[in-house]
Amino acid sequence: MIMTLSDDIKAKIQAEYDSWKNKLWAGKTKEERQKLGQFATPPPLTIKMLEKFESIEDKDILDPCLGAGNLIATVIIAGADPSRCYGIELDPAVLEVAKHRLARLGVPPQNLRQGDALDPKSYEFGGGPAPKTFAVLYKQGKTVVVLIIKNGKLFKEARYTDKAKLKVVVSKLLEKKIQVTKI
Repeated sequence: MIMTLSDDIKAKIQAEYDSWKNKLWAGKTKEERQKLGQFATPPPLTIKMLEKFESIEDKDILDPCLGAGNLIATVIIAGADPSRCYGIELDPAVLEVAKHRLARLGVPPQNLRQGDALDPKSYEFGGGPAPKTFAVLYKQGKTVVVLIIKNGKLFKEARYTDKAKLKVVVSKLLEKKIQVTKI
């Protein structure tokens, strides 16, 4: 059964976003953000994304392109455990905004880090808590790179050009209940 958020929860998500929307970009102009490829995920989209899941209870949540934390704020307001929410953000100024914002929602600062979502080392949450095992998929030309992170360290990196093989790998990960994030 797919999650359905109540109108009250949706209103709380929108209100929390509205209280931060003038601070989300850490003072960058629209032109600066466009050059960096920075785009916000507004509440209607984060809500739609969240409503694709069956449940967020007892789950580790990772946003590898954290930005100012819109998606993580949404999942916490909808009931996720803040201590099990993680994020990686490339821009240090925007990461600071996310840290302040998400700290108010209970996310420990060590769960948010600066890094590049395309760099396997960014997923190593050494010295602090991290999701036990998860996978990140991203495209590099015609190749799909699969990173498997286990206990805060890069466990395996594989590259696939064959879509059928990739589909089998993803199916096996999902069968093992390993969180798979596509970026």
